[in-house]
Amino acid sequence: MSRKRPFLKWKGFFISLVLQTMVKQLTLFFLACAFKLLATSLYAQADSKNWFSMYADTTKSNRQISYYIVEWDPATALEFPMLLALDAHTAIVQADLLLQEKIVKSFTQIAPANNLWKIPGGSRQYLNDRVNRVIVSGANLKAIELAIKNQLSSTTILQQYPNALLVKLAGRNQLESLLQLPAVQFVDCYVKPGIETNIIGYDRSFHGISALDYLIPRANGRGVTVSVKEQRMEPTDLDLYKRVLPSALAAATVSAHATVIASIIGGAGNSFYDGRGIANGCSFFSSNFDNLFPDSIVQLTQNNVSVQNHSYGTVIQNYYGAEAAAYDAQLFGHPTLLHVFSAGNRGQDGAAAGIYAGLPGFANLTGNFKMAKNVITVGAVNNTGTLAAESSAGPLYDGRLAPQLAALGPNGTSDAAAMLSGTLAVMQQLYGDSNAMQKPAASLLKALLYNTADDIYSKGIDFKSGYGLLNSYEAVRALQQKKYAAGAIANGQPWSTILNVPAGIASLKLTLAWTDSAAPLNNYKALVNDIDLEVSHMAAGTVYKPWILNSSANADSLRLLPVRGRDSLNTAEQISLERPAPGAYEIRVSASSATSSLVNFHVAWQMDTIGSFYFTNPQHASDANREENEILNIKWKAAVADTNQTGDLSISYDAGVHWLPVVSNYRIFQQKYQWPIKDTNSMAQLKMQTAYGSFYSKQFIMAKLTRPTVDFNCSDSLRLSWNKHVYANSYKIFALADSPYLKEVTTVSDSFVVMDRAMFPYNVYAIEPVLSNGILASRSVAIDVNLQGVACFYKTFYYNLADSNRLNLVLELSSPVYVDSIYFEQVTAMGQRLRQAGAQKADGRSLYDQAAGFAPAGISYWRARIKLRSGDEVLTPIIEVLTTGEKMISFYPNPVPRNGTVRHLLKQGLGSDARLYLYDIAGRLLKKYSSIPDNFNFRTMPAGLLIYRLYSPKDELLETGKILLQ
Repeated sequence: MSRKRPFLKWKGFFISLVLQTMVKQLTLFFLACAFKLLATSLYAQADSKNWFSMYADTTKSNRQISYYIVEWDPATALEFPMLLALDAHTAIVQADLLLQEKIVKSFTQIAPANNLWKIPGGSRQYLNDRVNRVIVSGANLKAIELAIKNQLSSTTILQQYPNALLVKLAGRNQLESLLQLPAVQFVDCYVKPGIETNIIGYDRSFHGISALDYLIPRANGRGVTVSVKEQRMEPTDLDLYKRVLPSALAAATVSAHATVIASIIGGAGNSFYDGRGIANGCSFFSSNFDNLFPDSIVQLTQNNVSVQNHSYGTVIQNYYGAEAAAYDAQLFGHPTLLHVFSAGNRGQDGAAAGIYAGLPGFANLTGNFKMAKNVITVGAVNNTGTLAAESSAGPLYDGRLAPQLAALGPNGTSDAAAMLSGTLAVMQQLYGDSNAMQKPAASLLKALLYNTADDIYSKGIDFKSGYGLLNSYEAVRALQQKKYAAGAIANGQPWSTILNVPAGIASLKLTLAWTDSAAPLNNYKALVNDIDLEVSHMAAGTVYKPWILNSSANADSLRLLPVRGRDSLNTAEQISLERPAPGAYEIRVSASSATSSLVNFHVAWQMDTIGSFYFTNPQHASDANREENEILNIKWKAAVADTNQTGDLSISYDAGVHWLPVVSNYRIFQQKYQWPIKDTNSMAQLKMQTAYGSFYSKQFIMAKLTRPTVDFNCSDSLRLSWNKHVYANSYKIFALADSPYLKEVTTVSDSFVVMDRAMFPYNVYAIEPVLSNGILASRSVAIDVNLQGVACFYKTFYYNLADSNRLNLVLELSSPVYVDSIYFEQVTAMGQRLRQAGAQKADGRSLYDQAAGFAPAGISYWRARIKLRSGDEVLTPIIEVLTTGEKMISFYPNPVPRNGTVRHLLKQGLGSDARLYLYDIAGRLLKKYSSIPDNFNFRTMPAGLLIYRLYSPKDELLETGKILLQ
């Protein structure tokens, strides 16, 4: 018996659970009934011009109520789960919430919700019975899938996204059926991919990107292929168009995340200026991150991949495992290849194992592959330049420095890694341009990047930001100016060179980098070939060693500033000197312990002259766009003898004739200032007055963005218009043709253009103002003219059916100025005119409606005829109107196939709570319906003539008719 007791205990528990569930369901049913009555009372007292008039279900149907619209006193602080907050005191909620009596008592209005809340307001004008692809979402996608399969079997699920489904509807009535599914909480139009939304938080003032773009315009990654290893990017995206190579390694699923990452790396900027990546001339190769080991080098080599971005992670794995060793081995064997990894977004967590276990905030990079020593890991800063708390930090399992760099990551370290990958592609391109298209060694680019990084977080290197914040512009300049040297050493064979340092240098910095061979798996230390850097002032004999960090497993130790010493852990070493004495310096590299016969390395250096200064941002009109960001990030690069040295920042709106102060006595060392952009349209220029002179920015523009509008889109002509730019003399029209990039197709002087579609058959257009001084203002957002809801002189033509089937036709014009008059017509299915329902003279309005009387029974066909002032006429598509005419109910088909399904149509205004009685020819009652069902099944009834009687809910006879059952 004792062995059976546990079973009996669990059996009792499950019985109890089932009973509790049944009680809950019954309670909810009775509460729903009670609240339905309450809702009628409350709704009757509500103002019709509110959310309740839009979303309250007033049909009084007997359907199961899944959602309610509720309202509460704004002065009452309430916390409860909402599906959709309509405003500060109105929301859509699930019916289960009504079981919580305490919350319900605080509601001032409650009503069952109809299904319109599931459709976003901006989609309603496009979402109709003719739409056959929709985006569907809800709290439980599996429940939606199951409901579609069981209840809408002819509906096809085309694609599953992380939080939604792309659904293909098979018939005209399936949209309404889809909306009625309780699991469905959102339905939207499906728009063909191609035009992407802007990348939120992308700021080109970071990393010197604006300066790189403007001052070195050919630096665009041309000829370089960057692989994005994760899910597949969208190849039809407007900013990646025609640059995504075919890939046998690509994942099956397209990811918005991968598309954004690729856009940051090298977006073309077709969509808008913030869709322009760093390496906007590169190509892309997609790879699936289901394989966490390195991709086949054959595949990468065949597709000319030289940079691979990895914006993903797993868990914290602090050991040198098989994946880390595999990446090190691949990079050691192919020294021009670069793998860039996001550090991870676990910056506040601690490792569960390893020597740093239990130290929150340290040693939390995500993934064993990030323990490799030849990859670059990247942390993230936010839009203020502050290191993000979520950005994963080092040290690595053996005390090595990580992440090596930090970069802008408004959405995490994924974006930060993409910033670096784009920069690497540009550097590879520029090196190849000067070196017979050869790729540079990875160790060269690492040395340059680490050496030019801007110091952030704490002084010197640290376990949060590595060598500092990525400075793309300075790294490219150092590459172009060849501020580096290459060498190779073995044990006992040191290498050296001489660097002459002039007087007046504020700082000198040198970085050594090399690519190391893979260590044995799970080795206590990853470094195999240990080489060392030191610098000595030859006249004085002073020797300087690299900066090293305290890697003891103690939080206080890990926060300490670096000290000079021999580095025996990392594959990069850095030496910096403040105010170095002038003279000759020997740069010496030696091998402490090298197992390889020869270790190749690179050394980069940088000297900043005291008093040097230049602005890095703004450079473009897009850098001072108040509509996108009310704060202008003014940034500069300066070298000062004293970090407390100040300057006066001022601005001119008249080409330097007059200067207005922005900020005085500002510390130049901060190298940035956030200035609220004035609400004005003006040319502007900045000046920084220092003890070493006056320094000026490029002229830039503060003005509203140009926004194109489609006025009409006809088969033979297209009209675009836009807001006039205050300083523009002309406007360049750009279009997307067969090229990956928008190209200029014409220039006009007016703020509109009418284009012959035979000459300009393109669909995507953008406008760029040309100012009187020749400067180009920001190019507009690119628009697809076929996705703007505008047809040939009109936007939409639709109908509304009022009670008793009174028909009202509605036409919305897109360009009223061209229209003379409008005619509303009833036609045949083939377009032959039957009668004119009304005519109206155009008076400049966009919206025209016409009462067309009572719609006839069955399907009738209607259109609008638009007469233009030129005398030409435009016909809208024919729309179908299905009604019962003067009858209360119609059955179709009639005669009815005995084994077929019979559908019905009710007169507008008549609810489904009407009752229906079916009789045979002898008057015998065959079937009684207490409410009108969706479909009728007559298979059990005898063939012949059936008589129906339709009654109102108050037992008033509304109609008698016949159905012929075959």
